[in-house]
Amino acid sequence: MPIEWNEQYAVGDARTDSQHRNLFTYVNRLEQLIEEGRKRGLDRQAVENLFIFLDAYVNTHFAYEELCMTLRACPAARKNKEAHDKFLAFWNEFNRQHNPNSVGLVALEELHAALAGWLTQHICRIDVALRKN
Repeated sequence: MPIEWNEQYAVGDARTDSQHRNLFTYVNRLEQLIEEGRKRGLDRQAVENLFIFLDAYVNTHFAYEELCMTLRACPAARKNKEAHDKFLAFWNEFNRQHNPNSVGLVALEELHAALAGWLTQHICRIDVALRKN
């Protein structure tokens, strides 16, 4: 079931909110990719596009968001950085173990679960602290 963006996820910074919306889009695409993969096999080009997006996302979005929190003296800045570091470690390990040409459905389901949890837990509990600053 797709996870829809709504205002509860908004942090009040247009760039950050736009980046978050993009992540929602890709997490939902991953869900579709998995469903289609069960029926017809995985679209390897779509998997590769997803890996490219996620790699760019964690490296650019996390840095930008951490900068925003630091500049605004956000009390959640340290907790945010720690959560980002933990997710980066997960992503780097996932990337080390899998590549777009050979990753299977089970691994993609694990990735989807991690990303869906990130959307609903991290953004709503930590990132929204930017609203107050």
